[in-house]
Amino acid sequence: MQQPFNQQICDMADSMGISLYSRFSQTEASLFLHCTLDILTDLQKQHKIEYIQIAKDTSEFFGFQLLEYLAQQIQPANEVKDINTPDKIIDIKEVQKLTNLSRTSIWRLERSGRFCARVQLTTSRVGWRYNEVQKWIKSC
Repeated sequence: MQQPFNQQICDMADSMGISLYSRFSQTEASLFLHCTLDILTDLQKQHKIEYIQIAKDTSEFFGFQLLEYLAQQIQPANEVKDINTPDKIIDIKEVQKLTNLSRTSIWRLERSGRFCARVQLTTSRVGWRYNEVQKWIKSC
């Protein structure tokens, strides 16, 4: 069975004493990365760092997302990136905006197996993987 994270990420987490699944607020993440909140927001908008969208103006980060970003920064430019990066999870409103489909159309396509599968986040929240939605859009 393949490990969910490569050895470099696990070693970084061990050496820094953080859990891969610890959650960081935007302020905590900016302190961890030694950058301003504005720079962190720009990284999010440019999809250079993965994050969890909690509310419209609120996002959080798992420890592994911050470490993967750091690992990408120290990796030589000519080396092929081999980091198991999970997708950003987006909500139904973002899916609707990207696909120009209604909530009902998305549900029908999903039920028929012609759209990306949803990810259960909590008992009452679901999301979709951003990269899967993008691949679906390109395939249409």
